Amino acid sequence: MLGLGLGQYLPYVIYGIFFLIALVALFYRNEIGILFIAFFLPIYALLNKTIKLELPLAKDIIDILIIAMLVGWLLQRKKSEEQQLSHSPLLLPIFLFMAYSLFSFIQGTSTLGSDLFSEVSEQRLADWKNYMIMPLLYLIAYYNLRDRKWQYALFILLSISFLVMDFKFRETFRWFQQAHFTNDMRIPGTLGFLGPNEWGSFHTIYNLFLIGLFMIDKHVWRRIAYLILIAGGTYCLLYSYSRGAYVGFFVGLVFIGLVRSRKLLIPLVVFLLVWKLILPLSVVERIEGTIVDQSDLVQSERADLMSVGGSELDTAKRAEIWTMALDYFSQNPIFGNGFRTFGILTGWDTHNVYLKALAEQGLIGFVLYLWLYVLALRSGWRLYRDGNEELLKAFGFAFLCAVVGSMVVNFFGDRWTYLQIGGLYWIFWALVDQENSILKAKATAPLEGTTTTTAKA
Repeated sequence: MLGLGLGQYLPYVIYGIFFLIALVALFYRNEIGILFIAFFLPIYALLNKTIKLELPLAKDIIDILIIAMLVGWLLQRKKSEEQQLSHSPLLLPIFLFMAYSLFSFIQGTSTLGSDLFSEVSEQRLADWKNYMIMPLLYLIAYYNLRDRKWQYALFILLSISFLVMDFKFRETFRWFQQAHFTNDMRIPGTLGFLGPNEWGSFHTIYNLFLIGLFMIDKHVWRRIAYLILIAGGTYCLLYSYSRGAYVGFFVGLVFIGLVRSRKLLIPLVVFLLVWKLILPLSVVERIEGTIVDQSDLVQSERADLMSVGGSELDTAKRAEIWTMALDYFSQNPIFGNGFRTFGILTGWDTHNVYLKALAEQGLIGFVLYLWLYVLALRSGWRLYRDGNEELLKAFGFAFLCAVVGSMVVNFFGDRWTYLQIGGLYWIFWALVDQENSILKAKATAPLEGTTTTTAKA
C-alpha cells in the first residue's frame, strides 16, 4: 500500500469498518451497505483476505451485511415510502428463480446419494447461498438505492475500485516477460479465488458497459472518466489471455455498431483483416493456441488446464465435456441432476453455463436462465428508448451492452453464478428497472388525472 508496508493491515481495517457499516445499514441508511459490497466486488481479493481472518464472524461478513440490509429495509420502510415506487417487475421471476434453485439443490442432494447434513451438501448449500445473494442485491438496490446522490456515490466508488483493480493487475503483470505467451503469464487479477478467464470476462462485461455510456453520454468530464476506465479495462482484458472474453468483447462491439453507430463496424472489419499486426505477439499466440516451451513454439493441448472451485477446466476436453453434459441432460431432461452436481459427479466444469443449466437444472432451469436474459435485455432497451435524460438513455444502453457481453462469455464458462462478476450486473439491473418504473409512473400520471377530472365533471 503505497510502498509503506501497510497492506497487511487492510483486512483488519475492513473487518473493523464492517461492523460500523452493518449497524448504519440496519438502523439508518441501507444504501451504505450496498455501496460497501459494490466497492469491494472488483477488488474481492482484499475482501477475501478479511473473510479468511481468524476473527469472530469474519467469514460471514457478507451474509451478515445482507441480513442487516434486509432487516434495515423493513425498519426504514417509512423513509422509503416517502418516495413511492411501483413493485419491481422482477418480483415474480426472482421468486421463481430462487425457489426453483432451492428445489434443484434438494434434487442434487438426492442425485448424489447424500443427506442434507453431509460435507458435500454443506459446500453445495454455501454455493447456493452465495448464488442467491445476487438477486437479493437486486431487490435491496431496487427498493432502497433511490436517491440520485447515493447512485452517483455508487458510481464514483466503483470508478475508484476499477482503477485500483487495474493498477494492481498492471503492477503484478509488468514483471512478466511478454515477448511470447506462456501459461504462467495468466494471472488471476483481484477477484479472489477466480481465475484469469473470469478476470477477462469481468472486463468484457463492464468494459462494454463503459463503452455504452461513452457512446451516448456527452458530458465532457464523465467521458474523460469513461475513457480512462476503458483504457485500464482493455489492458486487463487483453492480458487476461481469455479467448472467450475476447470473443465476448468483439461480439459486444459488433452489437454496439449495429444498434448505435454503423460507422463502428468499419474499424471492426479492418481489425479482423490485420489483427495479427495490431495485437501484441503474446496475445496472438494465445489466440492461435501457441505457447512457449523450452524456448520453442509448440501447440498446446492443455493450455487451459486450471481449477476453479474444485472443478478442472480444460479447453482441449471441452467437446468431450459438453457431450457429457448433454448425456446427463438426456437422463433427466425436465429437472436435471440438481444444482452443483456436474462437477462433483465428473470432476470437471461444463465450461458453458447454458449446458450446465441443462445438465443440472433441466429444461425448467434452462428456460428460467434464458428468461432472465430476455428480461434484462428488455429492461435495458426500454430505458435506452424511453429515457427522458441523456444520462438515463446512456445507462439503459450501457446495461444492454453488458447483458450481451454476459450472454456471450457464459458460453465459454461459468461467469454467472459468482458474486464477483455478477453482483454489479444485478445492482445495475435494479437501477435500470427503477428508472423504468419511475418513467412509467410519470407517463401514466397525467392520464389518471384526466380520467379523474372527467369523472367528476
